[in-house]
Amino acid sequence: MFGAPRSLKVVRGSRGPRHRPVRWPFLLAVAMLAVAAIVASAPPGSGATVYSTGDAALRREVGRLMTDPSVTASTAHVGVVVADASTRTPVYVRYANTPLAPASTQKTFTAAAAMYTLGSGYRWRTDVYAPSAPVGGVVSGRLYLKGAGDPTLLERDLTALASALRSKGVTRVTGDVVADASAFDEVRYSPYWSTSYASSYYAAQVSALTLAPDTDYDAGTVIVSASPGTSTTSAPRLTVTPASAASHVRVVNRARTSATGSMTTIAVTRASGTNTLTVTGQVPLGHSAARKWVTVDDPALMTARALRTRLVAVGIRVDGTAVRGTTPAGQSLLARHTSMTLGQLLVPFLKLSNNGHAEAITKTLGSRYGRPGNWADGTKALRDYAARVGIPVAGLRFVDGSGLARANRLTPSQLATLLDKVQRTSWWPTFRAALPVAGTDPVRWTGGTLAGRMRGTAAAGNLRAKNGSLTGVTSLAGYVTGADGRRYVFVMISNYSGISPRPVEDRLGVLLARWRMTNR
Repeated sequence: MFGAPRSLKVVRGSRGPRHRPVRWPFLLAVAMLAVAAIVASAPPGSGATVYSTGDAALRREVGRLMTDPSVTASTAHVGVVVADASTRTPVYVRYANTPLAPASTQKTFTAAAAMYTLGSGYRWRTDVYAPSAPVGGVVSGRLYLKGAGDPTLLERDLTALASALRSKGVTRVTGDVVADASAFDEVRYSPYWSTSYASSYYAAQVSALTLAPDTDYDAGTVIVSASPGTSTTSAPRLTVTPASAASHVRVVNRARTSATGSMTTIAVTRASGTNTLTVTGQVPLGHSAARKWVTVDDPALMTARALRTRLVAVGIRVDGTAVRGTTPAGQSLLARHTSMTLGQLLVPFLKLSNNGHAEAITKTLGSRYGRPGNWADGTKALRDYAARVGIPVAGLRFVDGSGLARANRLTPSQLATLLDKVQRTSWWPTFRAALPVAGTDPVRWTGGTLAGRMRGTAAAGNLRAKNGSLTGVTSLAGYVTGADGRRYVFVMISNYSGISPRPVEDRLGVLLARWRMTNR
């Protein structure tokens, strides 16, 4: 009854405490529940609480929202599930079993699979090895920097590693600094991603050894800052962050300083397969520096170069250069950096919808199958997790962990079932706290990607959900509490051409937040 519309090509593919083994009866409900009749009165606004005598009225109101032209267009494929979070009773369903491209709402699957498999306390290690302990302050031979997939490594962490070596009395390294990223495979850029994304910060190369320039932890990128020159005849001044990684990139300055009051149009691009960064556009006199994030090629080598710079900065002479390689067996551990916990990482991961975190987690999950972490094994781990906790996997297809690839497919019912099962785990408070919160602008670390949405409504500070967006895809999935304290699980995924149904997502969230049941 709620199968895929014929015009939609459905892509199918193979690719701590546990969830309670309770099967949410969505499949039966979807087969039996008809969409309620559409009422003729005007849709509710965002003011007073809406009252009802039962779920039939709520179904009618949600159904009215779904008559919006952006939803009913022949080029739109919109799946919706609304359910009581406590009883698992479906309130409204629409194409709930249609596989759709989810965009970033898929990150909820990746986060849940990681919490289930790795545990909230999981940490990544970044180690420094040498052939033997230093003798007379000298490390004879190569120094190995071995990564395990930490997406949060910062320049200050490399400084701490360098300082740890200096505190052990190391004053010289006679060989190279070796970047060991062998914990993951060498496919750093997904074949399912558009090549047009390659220099964009949200599609950074995924490496077991990588470096972030900021505390959003945008690993595999650098920040290029362009400050206005002293006059309109002088070029902008450019700097690269992290500074210790500047030697990894070549910056071509084609930007200009413009007149006071003019627009800032600075852009930075990276030539494919290189680390040549070209800066174009303008920055006006008297303006603050324009900052742009851009990806790098070979993040592991960049990280080794940055460590070499930090070693020199703390007084350790390094005779060699930074190179790629693997750590031989039998090496001596000289220093170690341990990341934040997975539970802590969920905050920047989900609040800011960080694609790099999703892919690092996915490859880490994949590495548990006995091979270097890769997308095939990592996405298998996501699917295996779904099957293990009782989420039906028919139509489920993952090709990455972030939802950036358009080939990913899941159904609204599968996503709603995931959200139900997550709220019944011991790590639910951690997961919930990491979700973006509607309408909390400008509190970025609370609202995240939903900070500016549904402001001044009953959903503000209430609705917690993950949103997703690609060209032709918009989605929102999470939890919201009604005016009477009843909590709802809701999912809306739209694959469309033309008018975006995204405003309907917000209207759905506000409707549920304002709803009061008088006869339950």
